[in-house]
Amino acid sequence: MKISDLTSARVISNNNRLQSNSQQYEKSQIKNLKSASKWEQLQSSDLSNVADPNTNSLNIKEGEMKNIGTVDGIPLNIFFDSYGMNTNFSTAIHRDDPVNSDRNRFAFLLLDKYTTAQRAKADSLSSRFQMLYSVAKGDISVKQYNETDLGRGVVSTAEFLTSLGIDASKPFSFNNKSFVLDSEGSLHNLLQSSEVSLQ
Repeated sequence: MKISDLTSARVISNNNRLQSNSQQYEKSQIKNLKSASKWEQLQSSDLSNVADPNTNSLNIKEGEMKNIGTVDGIPLNIFFDSYGMNTNFSTAIHRDDPVNSDRNRFAFLLLDKYTTAQRAKADSLSSRFQMLYSVAKGDISVKQYNETDLGRGVVSTAEFLTSLGIDASKPFSFNNKSFVLDSEGSLHNLLQSSEVSLQ
């Protein structure tokens, strides 16, 4: 065996040990948070999927944690609370929170956990999801949704829905509100049968 082989093996071994120590440190820091169970759960790979391909629907309630896809094989989990949208890649923070609050400490832990490219992909998927959630919730109109440019690199609505197993060529629902995409990818409301009969 050559000395260079031994040096390479030692470097690989040290890198593996450092990575393992880093992961153990991160887990211990999350466990030290007062509301750790919420932040630990957000890191879970066992959350239910927001999409149900059998019913061509998306469903999530405020405070409920769900999976909205993967980034490089890492589950992308999301929940909404009074601060806004939170994912296991980035967490909403509030300027009035103390720097050492559980939320801020968790947000700081996430800064070094993922690469810039991974965070960009997670932001692309979660931004698209947040916009759809806002339409379903009634915070913005379909017209506002279609007119909002989320910028370069953000996944299209059809691509996002398809990645979740939703058939974007058919009507779909989000929290019991029905929508359809036209051939150009624009979102449209579908009236419920009870709404049609009232008109």
